[in-house]
Amino acid sequence: DRDAVIREADFSSLREFRDTGLVVKRMARRLITLHRRRERLAARGILDVKATLRHNIAYDGILAEPRWRRIRKDKPRVIAVCDVSRSVSQHARFLLMFLYSMREVIPQLRAFAFSSSLHEVTGFFEHQQLEDAIDTVMDTYGFGSTDYGQAFTDLDDLARHAIDRRTTLIILGDARNNNGDARTDLLHQFHSRAKQVIWLNPESRSRWGSGDSEMLRYQPACTRTWSCRNLGELERIVDNLLKSA
Repeated sequence: DRDAVIREADFSSLREFRDTGLVVKRMARRLITLHRRRERLAARGILDVKATLRHNIAYDGILAEPRWRRIRKDKPRVIAVCDVSRSVSQHARFLLMFLYSMREVIPQLRAFAFSSSLHEVTGFFEHQQLEDAIDTVMDTYGFGSTDYGQAFTDLDDLARHAIDRRTTLIILGDARNNNGDARTDLLHQFHSRAKQVIWLNPESRSRWGSGDSEMLRYQPACTRTWSCRNLGELERIVDNLLKSA
C-alpha cells in the first residue's frame, strides 16, 4: 500500500515521493467525512432524560418518543504558527498542506510563518493554488536563523486580539532558539487567552531540552505537546484537534 508507506515515512524523506500531495488530500478528505459524521450526531444532540419522561407519561412510562437536547458547537478557529527555518521547513510544508486541505471544516484559519521575524501568510493561500502558496511561503520567509522570542513578540503584535477562548493556537517547530531570549512569558499569555495551545515538535521527546532546545521551558505553557514526524502522526493529531477545537 503506497499510501501507507508515505503515511509512515519521515517528513524529511517525503520529497522522494511525487504523489505525496495527493495522499495528503485523500487523508484530509477522510477526516472531513469523519468530522461531518460527528457533526450530524452532535446536531441530533444527547438524550434529555427528564424531557423524555415528561413527554412519555401518556404512554404509561414506555419511552416511545425520546427527546434530545441539542449541543451547540462553533466551527474551529485555528491560528497556525510555523517555523520555516531549514531544520523544520519540510514539516511546516506538510502541516500547512494538511490544514489548508481541510478548509471545508476549518474555515477560520490564519497562518503565520517565521525564521526570525514572523509574518502572516494567510493571503498567499487565498490567492494562489495550495502548492504554489506553500512554495511562496518557503521562498519568502524560509531557511533563516530561528528566533522564537522575536516570533512570539511579532505574534503578540499581529494577532493579540484574535487569540481568545474560541481559538486553538498550533505551533510547529523544534523550539531550538539559538540561545536567544525564549519569551516564555508571551507563550504563557497566549495560553491564558486561547482555548488551547498545541505544539507539534518534529524531534523525538528524548531530544527535547538538549542543546539549544527550549522545549522543556515551553511545554508548561501548552495544553498539549506532540512529537510529530510523519503524516500518520499528523493525521491523528488533526483528528484530535477537530474533536477538541
